[in-house]
Amino acid sequence: MKESLKYQKACEMFAKDPLWMAVNDEDRKEIFKDCIGFVVRRDKERKEQCRTRNLAAFSHILQSMDQIIYNTTWAQAQRMLIENPQFAGDTNLQLMDKEDALSVFEEHIKQAEKEHDEEKEQEEKRLRRQHRKTREEYLLLLADLHKRGEITSMSLWSSLFPIISTDTRFEHMLLQPGSSPLDLFKFFVEDLKEQYIEDRRLIKDIMTGKDLHIIATTDFKEFSEWIMSHPKGEKVDQGNMKLCYNSMVEKAENKAKDEEKELVRRKRRLESEFRNLLKAHNVDQSSEWTVIKPKLEQEKAYLALENDEEREDAFNHYKNGTAGPYTLDVLEKKKKKKDKKKKSKRSDGNSDSEGEIREKEKKKKKKHSKEDRTDDEEKGKKSRRSRKRSHSHTDSPRHSSDKRKRQESETD
Repeated sequence: MKESLKYQKACEMFAKDPLWMAVNDEDRKEIFKDCIGFVVRRDKERKEQCRTRNLAAFSHILQSMDQIIYNTTWAQAQRMLIENPQFAGDTNLQLMDKEDALSVFEEHIKQAEKEHDEEKEQEEKRLRRQHRKTREEYLLLLADLHKRGEITSMSLWSSLFPIISTDTRFEHMLLQPGSSPLDLFKFFVEDLKEQYIEDRRLIKDIMTGKDLHIIATTDFKEFSEWIMSHPKGEKVDQGNMKLCYNSMVEKAENKAKDEEKELVRRKRRLESEFRNLLKAHNVDQSSEWTVIKPKLEQEKAYLALENDEEREDAFNHYKNGTAGPYTLDVLEKKKKKKDKKKKSKRSDGNSDSEGEIREKEKKKKKKHSKEDRTDDEEKGKKSRRSRKRSHSHTDSPRHSSDKRKRQESETD
């Protein structure tokens, strides 16, 4: 029985069968129809079972073939399947629907691509993790050098390259892409430079806590010992410490200079007041200090000077008509300033005179060129006038008649 069998064909086939003839025609048709329906369902189930079995078997064969990878084409896979003994020995697989085989192959390739992408992503993650560890180890190398004081915020790559290049962590950095050892070194030094404000604040706190002060004569070694003796002193970068030390010493030097200037001004003022006091007491070349001294001991200008030696020196300078030591310093400085001003004025005068000479020469040249132009213009005008006059004489009728008369007289 097949689903394609017709009722008339069945009557011919089973005409002599007593079972067929024992049933009337209408019942035979109903029974035949039910039988055909059963056959159709049976064949469909068998086909579905065969299809399911073929799909599973074909998928298993594809998975067992290692040569089929994520980028294998369908044409390449067909050639490989022909050479596969498991596929070649299965007739059902060879009769398998092409669309079903192609769909199984596409699913297999999609799965292979997914696995390949996952493996690739895992490999990239592994490489990134390895590169990060290599960079971290190299940064640890820089941190160790910083702790030993070999790297500071003022360090240069050229000076530290001989030390860094001998370490294996530097060699590992050269074998991977991304930031180079030089880049990481620059970033490390930049971070130390940005740490300057924090280090300066910490240094000030340490010195305030210990009541320490920098003067112009304080050396860096002593300053460094002050800072490093504190528990937080190890956090301070040596380069920033040096910069902070230079800044503080410079301030101390400027302060000392200002104090010295103020002292000189004060001494000069006191000396001037004392000289005015001597002048008020009519001190001259014949005056003696032992005689004048008792008269001045109660005066404010006398008491303002520190000791008798300064008072006697000021008296002797006034008596001899000479200036005191502080006044001499001021005079010498003023003289130097005047000399500088004179030199600058001379140089400016020379440059101005040279500039004036050049300008005068330029003006003379311009005048000559203008005069030449005016002369040429006047000559051109005169020549034009003479030409016009000559033309007017030759073209006039009176001139032509006179000429004819002369010619006639000559002929007669």
